[in-house]
Amino acid sequence: MTEVEPGISIHRLQLPLPNSSLGYVNAYLVEGDNGCLLVDTGWNTEETFDSLKKQLTEIGFNPEDISQIAVTHVHPDHYGLAGRLKRLYNTKLALHYLEKDFIESRYVNMDELLQQMARWLHINGVPQDELTELQTASLGMRKFVTPVLPDLILNGGETITTGYFSFKVLWTPGHASGHICLYEPTQKILFSGDHILPTITPHIGLHPQSNSNPLGDYLNSLNTLKELDVRLILPGHENPFTGLKPRIEELIKHHKKRNSEILSTLNANSKTAHQIATEITWMGDIKGVSWDKLGPWDKRMAVLETLSHLEAMRADKKVDKFVRDDIIYYRIPRDKGTK
Repeated sequence: MTEVEPGISIHRLQLPLPNSSLGYVNAYLVEGDNGCLLVDTGWNTEETFDSLKKQLTEIGFNPEDISQIAVTHVHPDHYGLAGRLKRLYNTKLALHYLEKDFIESRYVNMDELLQQMARWLHINGVPQDELTELQTASLGMRKFVTPVLPDLILNGGETITTGYFSFKVLWTPGHASGHICLYEPTQKILFSGDHILPTITPHIGLHPQSNSNPLGDYLNSLNTLKELDVRLILPGHENPFTGLKPRIEELIKHHKKRNSEILSTLNANSKTAHQIATEITWMGDIKGVSWDKLGPWDKRMAVLETLSHLEAMRADKKVDKFVRDDIIYYRIPRDKGTK
């Protein structure tokens, strides 16, 4: 537990993610006049729940003191414990409407989504012998979530108040279609969720439930946040940091570099998203990993991330695509030299 704002009471709670390379997720407790606000919740596991209670006790609180929860997006490490907290303590939950619409298909009745994912991976070039493993790679995440619908459905532009703080809800699509950040303009604090992390580059993937151009959405929302006056960023992972504009520029530069790498693999050839993903180095944040060293979950993310770059470049007319034998291929446009 870390008090990130001495005297005005924002506490960082580091909630464990066992067997995850991330190690923990940050939840933030904001003291208020009528109960506390919790930003994100961690997985629904006994270890996480016990850690939350222990850290709250250390700063003089109990889970009953949490009157409202704001979840930045419904990925398990940010949303998983929300249902349990709501059921036990009648805590009110706020969530973007796009994220609310994914709860049923991702965590309750998954059959249709699994079929959609299998079709999506197939048409983007994943070979049959790899398909099932990549299709089902996310099934293990269900056990970390107690599904629950929100009490307050957000669109972006609302204000969540705690007394001392008034957080403006910012819709920041990209990492998730309904991802939100919370901005306190008086204290110049930004809860950034997974939208902006200090050293890790957030995953931006194109999949059956994403917007049609998630990387374009992500870059646009980054450029919007760049205009904010922010002195302290409180991210979903790693440590609080400063320097919002330089970090945004680094993220934009990363994606430009990835675009160049993808274009170089295409050269004068037509390839699927899967073929391109196998030729790229991944996890550059940890010195880089080749395709054959990735596990099924990371391979799936690699294909979906490659696809998001391809579709963003297609929107910019840097690549185009065609269908052959029910498979989608990408190429550099013919007027730019592709044969």
